Amino acid sequence: MIYIVGLGPGNTDYILKRATDILKEADYILGFERALKSLDFIYGEKVYMKKLSDLDKFIIDKSEYENKIICIVASGDPTFYGITNYIKNKTTMEFEIIPGISSFQYLTSKVKLPWNNAVLGSLHGRKDEFLKKVNENNMTIWLTDKENNPCELCKILHKNNVDCTVIIGENLSYDDEVISIGKPKEFINGNFEPLNIFIVIQE
Repeated sequence: MIYIVGLGPGNTDYILKRATDILKEADYILGFERALKSLDFIYGEKVYMKKLSDLDKFIIDKSEYENKIICIVASGDPTFYGITNYIKNKTTMEFEIIPGISSFQYLTSKVKLPWNNAVLGSLHGRKDEFLKKVNENNMTIWLTDKENNPCELCKILHKNNVDCTVIIGENLSYDDEVISIGKPKEFINGNFEPLNIFIVIQE
């Protein structure tokens, strides 16, 4: 049986009990280094992934692992720009998804911001029509990456005279968490941690 397990924003306080229970039963726990590092309280065999295709030998039918309990862990929620699509396209084996708290849910809760009317997007390796979506919606929430970081996004907003407030959450749920709120021009020369969420609210 395969379980895709969401680990939440990072701090173990935000891992669901159901996720912890399944992880304790697992024969193998697969994930990227950052995700597995947060599971030092779980003693099952951990398999460190370098790339998604490292999953294949565990999830393809008739493999030697077919009758084992396999947990594939992911930060945040695995159905929000996570690994779920890859696994769905690779296996016909039974699998269950254990959800996690997404980093954007954590951030909106911290700043007491309802997100029911927000448009969600990811800039991980893609531009995803950032400026177009910002201009068309009152609130947009973005997963960023090294290239499309808060500093660069604020430069785009400032250059295009977008009247908005931005919220930047770094290292969310960790001890060194930082949440910044202000106008884009305040952050165009900033340095930000690679783990962050970027929210744009139109005035």
